[in-house]
Amino acid sequence: MYKVGQKIVNKSGKVCEIIAIEEKDYGAGIKTYYVLQPCFSSNESMKIFVPTEKEDTLRDVMSKEQIEDLLTKIEDIETIWYANPKVRKTEFKELYASGDPIEIFRLIKSFEKKKVEFKDEKKTLSFTDESFLKEIKRNIYNEIAVSLNKPIDEVENFIDSKILF
Repeated sequence: MYKVGQKIVNKSGKVCEIIAIEEKDYGAGIKTYYVLQPCFSSNESMKIFVPTEKEDTLRDVMSKEQIEDLLTKIEDIETIWYANPKVRKTEFKELYASGDPIEIFRLIKSFEKKKVEFKDEKKTLSFTDESFLKEIKRNIYNEIAVSLNKPIDEVENFIDSKILF
């Protein structure tokens, strides 16, 4: 069971702090909920309620050691691509939903590689692909920034330099 004050990553990849554990009745009987507050939200009153019985949809923020290990593996992560946008969207969202940082970096590397290839062809990523890339980068970089206690722009610059082709 998670504790109040702990920072976690929710199922959508957002870094949150557990600000309370409360019992509530939302019509299905009294249940215990984690009350989460996103760490990087401009809306300070935003709260997310996750039933404690669904705590498997949460995960711990990566430790410094896990991040260091991950960073040593970035160069060796193979990229993937699906030409069909519907298949790509489905497959990439599934990989992202796994919450596995290696898979998240596989997605980032794949999008960044495709951007380079497209640039040579005078093309760009679709709006959907570009939006998804921004979301996953923001979430994983926020997690790393929280874990390492570093400014987000420092994390972005460092990791982007490791991913560029």
